[in-house]
Amino acid sequence: MKTASVKILKAEKYSFLLKEIRREEAVSEVVGTILILAITVVLFAAIFFYVQQFPLANPTQQVAVYPEISYNPDSRILYENITLKAGSILPRSDTYLIVVINNREFSTPATNLKVQSPYSNSSIYLEPGDVLMWNSSSIGINIPENSSVTSFLFYKPSSQVLWQSKYITTGELSISSFYATPDPLKPDASFEIVLEVETFDPNGTSANLNLTTLYGYNLSVSMNLYSTSGNFATFYFYGNSPHVLPDNSTAYVTVDSNGMLVHSVIILT
Repeated sequence: MKTASVKILKAEKYSFLLKEIRREEAVSEVVGTILILAITVVLFAAIFFYVQQFPLANPTQQVAVYPEISYNPDSRILYENITLKAGSILPRSDTYLIVVINNREFSTPATNLKVQSPYSNSSIYLEPGDVLMWNSSSIGINIPENSSVTSFLFYKPSSQVLWQSKYITTGELSISSFYATPDPLKPDASFEIVLEVETFDPNGTSANLNLTTLYGYNLSVSMNLYSTSGNFATFYFYGNSPHVLPDNSTAYVTVDSNGMLVHSVIILT
């Protein structure tokens, strides 16, 4: 009996403790939610402050470019006119024209380039319609024939190449023959002008003919492509001469092969 009563007393003792513990109420659910929200806000503020310490990324720029690259073998001067057709407005101080000649790099900031622009603020920004003008005499070098040339338009803040020319050589485009028949022209008669050029890309080559001095008014026409063979392309133009032939009339041709230009002229009368 004594042993049983002891066990009952112990059970009652523990039962009393359990009741006391149950009367201890837990933290309110509302207080818990507030604590979670507070911790989240503090963490978010800390992360936001940390991210703010990093510099903002420079936005990428996009431009559409029309290049005209020509080479004068007599003076050994390379000319580049880079027309911005469309795209972003660029600060001139952050924009560079880089010309690589025979693996040697020449970098010119746009602030040092001559720019033809329809805008009054062209000294600060480059905008669509602007033409960047560069020639190798500005860096004081003569470029021999068959030199390799590649050009880049570079935007410094984002380390971005906005435009890159094709790899060209200064001797890859040349006029093999350029003549008119009959020679000289006859009044009020049909005639033909034939042009043959040597180029690495015959199908990407075009020829424009100026006959202003022959007809007495501004006349510029595209020559028709007759044939291609290997690295050669042949162009022609058919026309009728005027009733009266001006003295010393000429035909002036400009050949364009992927932005590389060459020129030639012949006497017609």
